[in-house]
Amino acid sequence: MKKVLITGFDAFGNNLINPSGEVVEATTANYSHLEVHKLILPTVFEKSLSILKKEAFFLNPDFIICFGLNEKAAEVNLEVIAHNLNDARIADNEGNCPVGEAIFKDGPVTYDSTLPLGEIEDALLAAQIPVAISRDCGRFVCNHVFYGIRHITQEKGMRAKAGFVHLPSFETMAMAQQVEALEVILAALNY
Repeated sequence: MKKVLITGFDAFGNNLINPSGEVVEATTANYSHLEVHKLILPTVFEKSLSILKKEAFFLNPDFIICFGLNEKAAEVNLEVIAHNLNDARIADNEGNCPVGEAIFKDGPVTYDSTLPLGEIEDALLAAQIPVAISRDCGRFVCNHVFYGIRHITQEKGMRAKAGFVHLPSFETMAMAQQVEALEVILAALNY
């Protein structure tokens, strides 16, 4: 049985709720091939990655899938690239607003997702859930966590395949469909 860690975020900015946190909490899917662990992260630059790192070291999962909100998205966005850059246009939930800062000074410019994005995309399309491949994760806390966990798994030689998925607002895609999307993504982790 494979272990998977799924994460979402708490509400931030002008959002009273964050779909990523709500959807992660709402999933009750039970898979014979997966042991699913959930974690809700604070929308705070350093703190979110510190909490995720600690949980990843404790669980040593096979997969880490982080979910976040992209208010501009019209579909589920499978993120391909994480950038070594914090460049916030708004403050996080503790008032941090880094501009032009490297996440890891010794890290490469980018990391690619190591999730099976092709299989995940095919599974979402088969379930008739709108999906897009995205090459821009932004430079806010979502990208910070995506880049950070990829850097950590790479540097520490961890087995976890890790990546990031942006979800749209509930006004754009209903919660039930987003929960279904998360469950389709988990079901696609079959290797």
